[in-house]
Amino acid sequence: MKEVGLFPTSTGEPGGKETGQKVTHLIAENSPFALACARLLEQHPAMLYHDRAGDDEEGQKARKQKAASKTKYTCESCGVNAWAKPTVNLWCGDCQAQMHAEELEEGEESEAEPR
Repeated sequence: MKEVGLFPTSTGEPGGKETGQKVTHLIAENSPFALACARLLEQHPAMLYHDRAGDDEEGQKARKQKAASKTKYTCESCGVNAWAKPTVNLWCGDCQAQMHAEELEEGEESEAEPR
């Protein structure tokens, strides 16, 4: 990465750690990467990234299915959390109590599983 002008940083700022679970990068000015991007955008000025998932009815359905597969369950006895599809029957391995799905408002999505 460094060879082409991409410098890893855990903070998003110069001087951040170069390793870790959440690392982004900075683009060095006048680096091979920056120059190649500039040339590409000169040739194709309208080139922009757009995630097409969700643009149509099928994409919206897929996004809802993905969100539904990450339903948060909580053990009412000890508070341990797990994430699964909304139709599973989960039991806590620590205290043997049944775990219940988090109640969501209409249109609200369950929080994503931690990484």
